Amino acid sequence: MSQGLIDTIKVQLYDLNDDMKAALSELNQNKQLVINGPDSQLIKRGFDISYYQGQKQAIDTITSLVEQIDVEAAFIQRYTTFVQEETQLYEKYLSKFNNMDIPTQDFNDFIAQYYKLKGTQSILTVLDTTMNEHH
Repeated sequence: MSQGLIDTIKVQLYDLNDDMKAALSELNQNKQLVINGPDSQLIKRGFDISYYQGQKQAIDTITSLVEQIDVEAAFIQRYTTFVQEETQLYEKYLSKFNNMDIPTQDFNDFIAQYYKLKGTQSILTVLDTTMNEHH
């Protein structure tokens, strides 16, 4: 049994989690500037928060997989299923977003979910690179 990939993913997850926490810390430090600034900055802050929530969700889910599964082949299978499900959901939201002419009543929820999924995709892109390098 090779632990190379799983160990590499664990280290990468720690690094990604640290990066996300640093970005959230910076976002919180600038909170007062944003609240007193233009509306567009406040809206961007909301997008950023949703994006980081998506990153955290992806990191937590994959960390849970790594902790539960110590066999590389089983991890790859579960990880691949997670990636496929998240990618399909992201593509669905991306398509709906691209085809939206007039914002709907639930636009706030929709855009928050879109940015959350976008954050998840950013984590999956980084981890997919590692997965591809090991196979």
